[in-house]
Amino acid sequence: MSHVVWLDGALVDPATAALPITDPGVRWGDGLFETMRAENGQVAMLDRHLARLSASITALALNPIPTGADIRAAVDAVVAQLDDTPHRVRITVTTHPTLLVEATPYEPADPNTGVAVVALPGTWWPGNEIHEHKTLSYAHHRLAHRRAVAAGADHALLIDAQGRLGESDAANVFIVTGGTLVTPPVEGILGGVTRDLLLEAAAAEGIPVEVRHIGASEWRGADEVLLSNGLAGVTSVLTIDGAPVGHGTPGPMAARLRQAYTAQ
Repeated sequence: MSHVVWLDGALVDPATAALPITDPGVRWGDGLFETMRAENGQVAMLDRHLARLSASITALALNPIPTGADIRAAVDAVVAQLDDTPHRVRITVTTHPTLLVEATPYEPADPNTGVAVVALPGTWWPGNEIHEHKTLSYAHHRLAHRRAVAAGADHALLIDAQGRLGESDAANVFIVTGGTLVTPPVEGILGGVTRDLLLEAAAAEGIPVEVRHIGASEWRGADEVLLSNGLAGVTSVLTIDGAPVGHGTPGPMAARLRQAYTAQ
């Protein structure tokens, strides 16, 4: 099936699935979502995604909310309808309480290609704690993405007023400098599930890892810049504002981390 939807207790026809206008997610963008990759009957890092969702539910005092058992059962029901090809699986929860799980086909990008990004200064605010949760209030990131596309790029880098690197419009960001893997702290950015996995995998392989702020001269002059999320895994950034990153091709760290991601 090309589009599978579970809504509030049952599989439903995607063409007729609807949320009430009184749902807080519809009215205020008040709710949470998780996006994951399903393939061969399995959802990558499902336990990690559900743990992050649960932590955000607690932190944002969302109540009433669908139970963890109900969420997992809905995901299982949706995945059971899929073939073995890659799919994007999205969980949405609100305090209506609404539980929506949907799956759509996903075509992975060629790992030997990369993306172009543009830097958007003044779009990351380290003190904005709400951006540390994957809420339905996603207009900020969507606007950043539209600005990037309008500039002829694939994604945007969100930069604070001091020129420091935060995240992208849809992923966490790493840089590689002198063989060290560096990523910004979770301050006004989403603590990504794949980000955490890659940090753990890098440490296990003996790759030097640093979690700290990254100034403009450092991220613009990095050997590699990488994006990570639960759907695409690891993606190499080839250019920033039209200037090549390193040699302008995917680098060796990207390949090592991609192996760690696919092995999870």
